[in-house]
Parts: sequence; C-alpha cells; structure tokens
Amino acid sequence: MSKIIHERNVKAVMRDGTKLYADVFRPDGDGRYPVLLQRMPYNKAFLPLSSLVLDPIAAAHEGYVVIIQDVRARFASEGDSFYIYKNEFMDGYDSVEWAASLPYSNGNVGMFGLSYMGMTQFQAAVMQPPHLKAIFPITWGTNVFMYRGGALELGLLGSWSLATIGPNAVIRAKKGKEDFIKEFMELIHAIDNIETEAFNRLPLKDSEWMKLGEGYASFVHDILNHDRLDEFHKEISVIGKEDQLKVPAFTIAGWYDCLLDGNLKHYEGLKDQEQTKLMIGPWVHASFQPAVGELNFGLSASSMLLELKTDLTSLQLRWFDYWLKGMDNGITKEAPVKIFVMGENKWRDEQEWPLKRAVYTPYYFNSNGNANTKDGDGKLSKNPPVMEGYDRYIYDPANPVPTLGGNHLLPAHYPRGPVDQQTIETREDVLVYSSEVLEEDIEVTGPLRVILYAESSAVDTDFTAKLVDVHPNGKAYNIADGIIRAKYREGDEAKASLIEPNVVYRYEIDLLATSNLFKTGHQIRVEISSSNFPRFDLNLNTGESMRDSDSMISAAQRVHHSEKYPSHIVLPIIPRPAT
Repeated sequence: MSKIIHERNVKAVMRDGTKLYADVFRPDGDGRYPVLLQRMPYNKAFLPLSSLVLDPIAAAHEGYVVIIQDVRARFASEGDSFYIYKNEFMDGYDSVEWAASLPYSNGNVGMFGLSYMGMTQFQAAVMQPPHLKAIFPITWGTNVFMYRGGALELGLLGSWSLATIGPNAVIRAKKGKEDFIKEFMELIHAIDNIETEAFNRLPLKDSEWMKLGEGYASFVHDILNHDRLDEFHKEISVIGKEDQLKVPAFTIAGWYDCLLDGNLKHYEGLKDQEQTKLMIGPWVHASFQPAVGELNFGLSASSMLLELKTDLTSLQLRWFDYWLKGMDNGITKEAPVKIFVMGENKWRDEQEWPLKRAVYTPYYFNSNGNANTKDGDGKLSKNPPVMEGYDRYIYDPANPVPTLGGNHLLPAHYPRGPVDQQTIETREDVLVYSSEVLEEDIEVTGPLRVILYAESSAVDTDFTAKLVDVHPNGKAYNIADGIIRAKYREGDEAKASLIEPNVVYRYEIDLLATSNLFKTGHQIRVEISSSNFPRFDLNLNTGESMRDSDSMISAAQRVHHSEKYPSHIVLPIIPRPAT
C-alpha cells in the first residue's frame, strides 16, 4: 500500500453503553482488510508503547487494519475507576465483534500485544467471539495472583499500580476538583520515593501507596486481601479456562520475565490444542534486546533479527497472514516450541515443553557447617550426603538480602536479568553451595526446584533459593530463583499453617524454569537465604504480614544436609552428543 489512513478516537460501544475509543491505522482505499486489534491500559496515543511489539504502520502497508484501543476507564475511553482485568472478558468480545463490523474490515480479526495486552487477548478468546481467528500474546498476564510461594511480589504490585496505573487514575478521578493538585503531587512523591513511601513503610496499609488503592486502584487492596489462590483470583484468571480457547495462539515468553511462571503454567494447559506455539527467549519483561542484564546473548536474541531470520513484527504478520489471509506460508508446519539456550546462545526447535528427554538429576548440598558466603565451604555434588550436618545463619528483616537482577518489574534503577551476584555472596546470611569446576558442558533446560530441609527459631519465615552460573573469571550470574513462605508451605490454595520453632520441615522451592548451558570451566552454584527485597515482601518472622504489622524479630535458620535430610536442587539435564 502506498498510503495509509490514521484515524484517532474511533468509538466502539460496549453492551452496557460504555464508549471505548481507539486509534486506527488502515490502508487508503475502499477495500476490506483483516483487522489486528490491541486493547491496552497504557495510552493508545503513545506510539512507543502501543507499537512496542508490532509496527502498526508497517502492518497497514501490508494490508491490515490495525486498531489500538484504550480499555475501559483508561485515557480516552469511558468508564468508572479502572480495575485490573475485571472488564476485559466482555469488553474483549464486544470489541472484536465491533472491529469485525467496521466498513473496512473483511470480518477476520486477530489480536496482538504484550503483558496486559496479552491477557486481554486470552480473555477475549475465552468468550469465543465468532470473528476472532488468531492471537499472538507476548509475555502475557494470566491472573492477578501476585504471590510466589506465599510471598507477595511487592515490587511488581507496587511499581505497576503506582507508576503505571496511578497518574491517569488520579487525573480521571480528580481533574477539575479542588484537591487535584494536592492528590496528584502526593502520588508523584510516592512514585519518586517508592522505597520509603511503599516498600519500607510498615505497616504497609499505612503507606502512601495504600492511599492510591483506596480511591483509584481498589484492586490493590483486593490483591492484598486475597493471598491465597481463591475464587477471587480464579474468576479473573485465564488459567483453568483453556478448554474455552478455540483460536490458534502463538505465544512468546522470556526466561527472565516477571510473568514467566503464569506463562508456562498456562501453556501447559494450552499445549495440546491445535496450533498453539511457544517461543522462549532470554528476555526480561517488555524488552527484546540482545543485551539482558550484564550479558549479551547475541543478535539472534534481538527482536530486530530473531533467530537471524526475521523481526518481531514480520513474525507476527506471518502468523496472521496464514490465519487471517489464508496464505500458506509454512508457519504452521514449524516446530511448536522454540527455546533460546543461554550460555550456548542459540535457538533450538523442540516438539514439547517441558522436554521429555530431560533427566531430572539431584545435586546435593554439603559443607562442614560453614557454607556462609562464597568463601565458605559449601559444596554442590551429585553424591548424597551421609554425615549429619547443617549450616546456620541469622535472618534479620531489618537488613534483608537486596534484590539484584532476576525476574522482577521494579523501578529502572534496579537491574533486571542476569547480574553478577558476588556482592550478595559476601553476606553471612547467604549460604553458597558450588560444584567443582565442570569438566564437560552441562545443559539445564526445564522446570527447576529445590528441596530444602530447614528449621527456624520463628513461627514463620521465608527461604529463598537461587541457581547461579559461575564463570571462570569468578562472575556469578543468576539463572533462576524462588521463594517459599513457611506458613504457606502446603501450596497456593492451602490455608496458613505456622511452623513449630526449631523443628525441621521439608520445603519445596519453585525456581520456575530455564534453559542454560553451564560450560566447561564454569561452576553450578546454589544460594540459599531468606529474603529477596523489595522484589518480595519481607517476612517479619512473627506470623504477621508487612501489610498489617510493623513488629519484626530476627530468626535463627538452619539448613540441613544429611542422609535423613538431603537438601538438594533438581536440575533437568539434557543429554547432549559428545563433542
């Protein structure tokens, strides 16, 4: 197409009469074209965000109508105060059918977008609008359950609700009123001072952040009040509704993405459906650059030249060309799963996820009782321990282990992805277990978990685990991590159950998943501690939460490694051909 038309604030009326507004990019002419729809809460008019994963102008030149819509109660669209995901099932259905009815539409609709805009695709698809033919969700949300192992994803909830949702929410609620400037400046102060005004303010319910939640983002309080995977979360979630999804889905996730947990769980429910694809790269959330954290994974990891073949926009258009235009371009015949093997820094086609050929191999913790810091005597070995032993440390909530890299969505001054952990490993409250220097490459691809036998002097506490790749120069890059809250050790749906002090319990810590080649000359390392703050909220060791209490105590922790209590990590090792 030589010319395109850009229309602003095109109206769509939902079933309850609420008007949602969209910007439209379409070919100039009288023809009818397939539609690509994105529904977002981040301002459709801000092109750097609305075109982050797909260039609407390029798509329009390729014969698509691209519609970018503000969801209910955000920016140009009507609606009462915004509530995360709550209205996107019905509004998604209505928006798809509206898009199909436009005079320049041929009735075939696809959806695209990442994060929140990925969830809106699945929510619309669950409702089975007849004109929705395919979706392309990227690092998508799946629910509002912002807890890992019972610990609150404090950084994610605080940063997103304050800095991302807050400003427009306050403007819509208060603009033109006497207290607008006061309220808006209070919000800006909380955003600019998020550590003191949100993360470190105890109890959390008295923080500046919570004031926002009272008036303009009530979902924050609801999420904090529902720390179990109950009906509140299940109603909003798309996990568990996979049998209602009938459209082909090409999904993309990231090894260092804050939404990886939900993405992989959701894919597990989707994978048996016809034409569901999964691609997992080395990325953090909403970034598709080859440089991730402190490592460079090479040009093939860039959205500009994925697999050294194509860019992200073109990949999506290939998918939609097949399902919306009927072009037999071979994309459906390609492998259903593509993974990026970090360390080797190569893409690989697979037929399933997790990989059936993975050999789940325990690597056991051992020491002479002094595994504290990287200079301690902690060992990681395939040989089970036989002698009675344990390591000890003091967890002080007033001096937590700081978040350093990983799968978080904290403010930009917190680095994400792989970051050298050596400063963390100098702390006495971090136990470090390292393998011998590897004499051959070891590929670890698949789900990861740590089985920890531990005791605490407290009635509740946390234990954290981190898998680390130690390079020959001593740099120690985090690969994956996890956390478990003692009182929620029975799972996300179980009720809280405090522990008995100084009694050994078995904990299972989910480190999600990875694909990493630990090269010859490297070491495999596991770190054990009790905090990762402010990514996760603090355990006060009292049985009370940060939300409700400002009282905290230190806890004496013991991590056991013996024949009776064989603490270990389970690594999914992929057999590789001899070189």
